Amino acid sequence: MTLAPEAEENARRGTAVAALASLAPLAEATVSGVMLIAGQRDQPPDVSQVVPTERALPALNDVVQTAATVFVDCEIIGYEPATSPADGQVMWIGVAAVPLLKSIVEESADLAGMPVFDPARSRLSNLQLAAMRAEADGTDAVFVQSLRGSQIVAQSSKVGVIIRRGVIDLPPRGQMLLFSRDVAVVVVGEIAFFRDRAGFQRLFGYLAELRQRADATFRSVTANLRIAGLDQMAAAVTGSTAMLGKMASIQRKLDQYPQYRAALTMPKLLEFLGVHPECEVEVAGEGEAAQLVYHNDPQHRFKILKLLDDDYLRSDLTALEYDANSKSAPLGRA
Repeated sequence: MTLAPEAEENARRGTAVAALASLAPLAEATVSGVMLIAGQRDQPPDVSQVVPTERALPALNDVVQTAATVFVDCEIIGYEPATSPADGQVMWIGVAAVPLLKSIVEESADLAGMPVFDPARSRLSNLQLAAMRAEADGTDAVFVQSLRGSQIVAQSSKVGVIIRRGVIDLPPRGQMLLFSRDVAVVVVGEIAFFRDRAGFQRLFGYLAELRQRADATFRSVTANLRIAGLDQMAAAVTGSTAMLGKMASIQRKLDQYPQYRAALTMPKLLEFLGVHPECEVEVAGEGEAAQLVYHNDPQHRFKILKLLDDDYLRSDLTALEYDANSKSAPLGRA
């Protein structure tokens, strides 16, 4: 039986596939606008624009053209907080789910009223992101890249010069920002594509949001379980990026699969562990007093979490069972 959530996800995936395919013409794209996004802790982002010169434009065009060419040939996989794309894959997520990215895309559509970046009033060191809107054959996309401190060429007591054949010259006055030839995110329509899942989470504030969700999920899923060291485990799952991903995976299955939620009871977990001691989850006590024991050392801190995430695989072909480092959502068979 096909579940409604699965059908809905398949429809969204079809939209993402079409969006990625529409990048093909942008292999010949021209950059039509450049935005700089600056920010400081606990302050809203400051968005401004810069206008590329005729000399700079070809270099920027090359960045977006290269990204479009690379991304369009990739296989897409849905955003999973606990999974990273393999070579030849890109993750996708709806832009509406990422407020900062949604704001950048919306503002890049019309730069007419946007203030220009003035290094005399804004420090280059506060820049976090650059966004380039590019167009070709009626298709447009926004290419976002991270700006790190190492990309800011600071003024110093040394004199930077330009050497050409037979000539030594000074560069034009002004601060220098080094653009990367790589991009962090490509946005087409309402879909964002990216290859570095951890970088995406960091750039767009997903870690803070994941921590809040992880705490709520952990409290919900363990409410009727007996776990020795529960408080220590609660602190661990919100402090580790890998554990945050596991909690997101657990919540997604809780939302979509009733049989999964029904399985997370002490009797069922204890029964499973009795048959599968290789899971290495310690059980202390017996009967109604039995409880799972959390250990925070590197070799054991994931054991209970992997149990709750149902993070094991069984091959229907060979009947062999495997421990899974990560996996996508269930296939939807009821």
